[in-house]
Amino acid sequence: MKLRALKKGIALGLACILTASLAGCGGNTAGGNSGTADALATQEQGSAAVESAGSGETKDAPVDIPQPDPDERYSISYTGMWSGADYEDGSYIETMIEDALNVDITVEKAETNDTIDLLLASGEMPDCGWFDKTVNWMYEQELARTIPRAMVEYYCPKLIEYYEEFPLMYEMTLDPENEDQFRYLTGITFQFVDYYLPNDYYRYDWILDLGIDLGVNVEQISDNIYVADDGIELSKFLEIMDAFVNKDPNHTGARDTVGVTAPGLTQGVFFSGYDFYTGVNDVNGRAEQYYVMDEYKEFLKGFADMYKSGLIDPEIITGDRTLSWEKVNNQTAGYWITSTNALNSWAVERPPLTLIEKYPDVKILATPGVKPDGGEVKARTNESPAYGSFFVNANVDDQKLAKILQFLNYTLFGDGDLDIHASLFYGEKGVDWEWDETGEMPVKLNVMPSGKKGTWTFGQYGQDRDVTRWTTYEPLFVAGLKYWSAEENGSWMKWQTIPYKSDIRSETDYATISSEISSDVWAYVNNYCTEAVLGQIDVDATWDDYLAELDRMGYNKMMDELEKVEPLDDIIASYGK
Repeated sequence: MKLRALKKGIALGLACILTASLAGCGGNTAGGNSGTADALATQEQGSAAVESAGSGETKDAPVDIPQPDPDERYSISYTGMWSGADYEDGSYIETMIEDALNVDITVEKAETNDTIDLLLASGEMPDCGWFDKTVNWMYEQELARTIPRAMVEYYCPKLIEYYEEFPLMYEMTLDPENEDQFRYLTGITFQFVDYYLPNDYYRYDWILDLGIDLGVNVEQISDNIYVADDGIELSKFLEIMDAFVNKDPNHTGARDTVGVTAPGLTQGVFFSGYDFYTGVNDVNGRAEQYYVMDEYKEFLKGFADMYKSGLIDPEIITGDRTLSWEKVNNQTAGYWITSTNALNSWAVERPPLTLIEKYPDVKILATPGVKPDGGEVKARTNESPAYGSFFVNANVDDQKLAKILQFLNYTLFGDGDLDIHASLFYGEKGVDWEWDETGEMPVKLNVMPSGKKGTWTFGQYGQDRDVTRWTTYEPLFVAGLKYWSAEENGSWMKWQTIPYKSDIRSETDYATISSEISSDVWAYVNNYCTEAVLGQIDVDATWDDYLAELDRMGYNKMMDELEKVEPLDDIIASYGK
């Protein structure tokens, strides 16, 4: 393993920041590189300046840190989420940022991958923005520049705090050839790490009425919501689905109900019942995608048997989740998959909230998923709270980069001001939102879609712990925190596991090969899955041919690249050495 110099740097603090060399960072370095002696001489001065480094007003900075020209009003072009064709130029949030930082902002109207691809292909990349592109591709196309680590530590100290807490984010973003440079920067969200867990829901009143013993402990957390402390065993799951289909759970006197409903067949909640994870798994020390595993083969055969027995909603193959929601809402389905965040008010148009609204006496059970008989739930969580990829245009010089980093700090974290941070998501204080009586939670006065007034357009990737609480801590969700919140040591969290391997350093050709073959591979895998479950093919008879075709498509070549990287757990463990 290549032990990164960063592992020592994390503990050294600002003294190391000030000694970092800016050589080779690109553009013109204001003040030059005065060397270690001068840098150490300015340490005390630099420490006092860090707190306000992100504001529009330039404070005294260490001489090695480039600063914006105080006499210039910079123009910054930008694109991000909620900046599509309907973005309102001169929005409230855009103007708020311009006034605070003394800049002029142009939002490039590019939100979808297609429009961003056209923008980049035309050579009209904005000065900065969030792009769903691999780091290697951005640099091969000479679109992006590196970002000196010392500048990020000075202008974006809050972001660095999260990097130090979750060092995999350094692994993702630092230049492996020069650890004083970032190739790009990530944003933050805790939603998919600590809070929003994929899970399934059952009509618990049906289960009680049918007299089914689930074999788990169940707690009532609200008038309508109950929570299981463990997953439902696969054999019990089959028993429930059979009863939901064949024992008239909705008391209509007709056989008009379905069993398994979901947004599609390939769900991690299902995979857990057959003892494997979605994504990349450890198969005898080799990284493999789930869809080549023997356990996946058993899943296909098991679901084919269920389909043949009439226990799976035939419309599951459409991949249209609204069809399953509709069946739940009209009481022809008593099982569905979504996530714990569906308990929050933004999900008011989907079950369980729609079901509660329509049938106030309904009882709904949330569980962490299906598990093998005698086994444990297997669930996935993201390896870090990293969210999005922020690139800076290759033509940006260091002085303008300093202003862009001020812009990034302001838009991600409100420059440390909670009023600003809340406004980035909710609009104008006193008009669109206000603090509750505790002064800790914003209360919406004007419910607006994302993007209206520029809300979320700039702040989307700054969902730190404050924002996560603001957007998730509603009564039903909070009632179950003991199960699904990492901060509360939720009991469901013990089953959450990060992927076995991921080329987070972009040091192999894995991403390149994946992008070349993924559309064909996924089409083939999904088609095989559908045909298998519908009983149109014999899985045992066709499995070897299926694997051979994936190999022909480049699957093994792709996974051979992933074999070159270390397991994520090993990378994380190395930071404790």
